[in-house]
Amino acid sequence: MVSSRRATAPHLVPVDDGERWYGEEAAGVSQRIATVRPRSFTDAKVIGEYFRAGVPVIMNLADLEESDAKRIVDFASGLIFSLRGGIERVAARVFLLTPQGLEIVDGADSPSQDPGFFNQG
Repeated sequence: MVSSRRATAPHLVPVDDGERWYGEEAAGVSQRIATVRPRSFTDAKVIGEYFRAGVPVIMNLADLEESDAKRIVDFASGLIFSLRGGIERVAARVFLLTPQGLEIVDGADSPSQDPGFFNQG
């Protein structure tokens, strides 16, 4: 779906476009995730706005200088501390910020009992 609204910057993915992208909301929990690829520290405000609204945020810091990337991680650490959320590194320079009450399930901890397609022995 394409929104008629524009993001504040072309490299930020709009999330709050007034439509539900993933169907109905379940039990009042938002089913949205914001993906933000900041190009400078000034884009940290967008990360904070999404997270404060209870939207999980994927931060891709690949385009930043190391000093700005560290500043944004410090900013995100303050966010998650003050709002009782969580932060997890998912790849090099990519982090997932999760609001309070959202559980991250690591699929590697509970392998499937049915090998299915991948059991090609």
